[in-house]
Amino acid sequence: MAPFSVSDLKDRASQVKSAGLKSYSSARDKLSSQSNASRTKPPLPPPRRTTQNHGNSNETTDVEKIDWANLSEDDKQAFFTWLDEFFARYLNLTIPAPRVTASSDSSGDQTARSPRNSPSLPPRGVGSRINQNVVPDPPNEVPASRRNLPPVLSQHGPPKINVSTKPSGPTILQEQPDPPPSRPGSGSVTRPSHSIESTDLQMSFPPSTVNGSAAADLASFMHPSTPWDTEWYAFNPPMPPYLKGSSDMRFAGSFGTSGGTKTARGVILFSDLSMCWYSVTFGNGGVTRWARFLPCPAPMSGAALQRAAKTHGAAVATFAKDAAASGRPVARGECWDIANEGLQYAASLYGPNNAPVLSTSRAHGHLLYCGKPGMGRWRGGDDRFRAGDIVEWREVRIGAARPGAFAILGNPDHTAVLVQDTVPRRVVGDGESVMPADVGVLTVVEQSAGHAPKRDSYDLAKLQKGEVWVYRPVSMVEYVGSALNIDIPPGLETYSV
Repeated sequence: MAPFSVSDLKDRASQVKSAGLKSYSSARDKLSSQSNASRTKPPLPPPRRTTQNHGNSNETTDVEKIDWANLSEDDKQAFFTWLDEFFARYLNLTIPAPRVTASSDSSGDQTARSPRNSPSLPPRGVGSRINQNVVPDPPNEVPASRRNLPPVLSQHGPPKINVSTKPSGPTILQEQPDPPPSRPGSGSVTRPSHSIESTDLQMSFPPSTVNGSAAADLASFMHPSTPWDTEWYAFNPPMPPYLKGSSDMRFAGSFGTSGGTKTARGVILFSDLSMCWYSVTFGNGGVTRWARFLPCPAPMSGAALQRAAKTHGAAVATFAKDAAASGRPVARGECWDIANEGLQYAASLYGPNNAPVLSTSRAHGHLLYCGKPGMGRWRGGDDRFRAGDIVEWREVRIGAARPGAFAILGNPDHTAVLVQDTVPRRVVGDGESVMPADVGVLTVVEQSAGHAPKRDSYDLAKLQKGEVWVYRPVSMVEYVGSALNIDIPPGLETYSV
């Protein structure tokens, strides 16, 4: 036996420490990898390999040749038992002397494992998974051609927020772009105080707008900062091109000439009952634009609405009752005609300065109520519907008196005139949420193509589908602020962009 020395003991202890820690690290990596890989179907294991001892009976199996992928439960238990023994030795406990692994071949060359630093151990559950095609995390470096790029925006920009479809009052609260600079002497747009309240009720009429009302949209179009592609103002009628063919308005226009210049003028009442006056002067001195507008009118008081019901509303109700009694279709026989002709009849009674708002698309005056199944909103100070009010239906399905029967009102639209008052089933007030079921029964006179005017009743509690609006015939001058005249009335407050 070779003489014993302290240096030999240190070398052998270092070898044991190195080999043991390496084995422990490798085992943890591989067993952790097996644990993670068990969540998905692993690849087939490689063929089982075995190791054999050669020569010296004191040799042990090289720890680097253990088949870690195929350890049995007994093997694992034996392995951890061996680890306990190793650390007991490492901590200088009383155990049998360790055996140092060595190898030799027939030539007599010996290769002893040199001491090295203990390997760092990975966190539990994070093992080597190279063979499972795991893509490594990308580096923090970004190619120079793609650094600091701004966010990609849609070619059309962000969608506009649609909060203007409730047909009551001007909608001023939605997001909108910064206004163009004010022209000298015009000032900025003064916002009216009767802005629309926030509501989840979204109706399909009147059409949505960008600046709170259709008239404000037209005033914005007329501003010098808006580019025009054509000389549309030089043609008769002087209608802004984006409005040509629209049925949601009433229009009046004129042309004038003075020396070498011409002036095209127009006034439009829109279906949201906002109003805009505009002009374009062109010729030798270039082109000059001008526009002023009125926003959507505010709700009226109960007293004002009741006065309107006794005058314009009573005239419309009388016209509808007489039509039903005659048994003959009104005008073309379309449903809309009975409302339009009734309002024309009222206008003939009260003259141009007190004429009612005429039917403008599907709007017939002051909006009192709008709703759909499960939701609705009251507008104005009156506490009920009254004879002469005008009802608009859109794609409505409503239950009839006979069980299981129903009526379809509107393809897509249908118009009728109330001929008796309807008191809601609960107390109502301006701006309040009122379900259709709380409104009550509407008794109307209606007509359709091929059918003479007739009386019928509909209980809104049986509304199954579609939308409904109820309007009160009112004086246009009192409610909107002006008749449809090309000149702005003296002293009327208007707005500009």
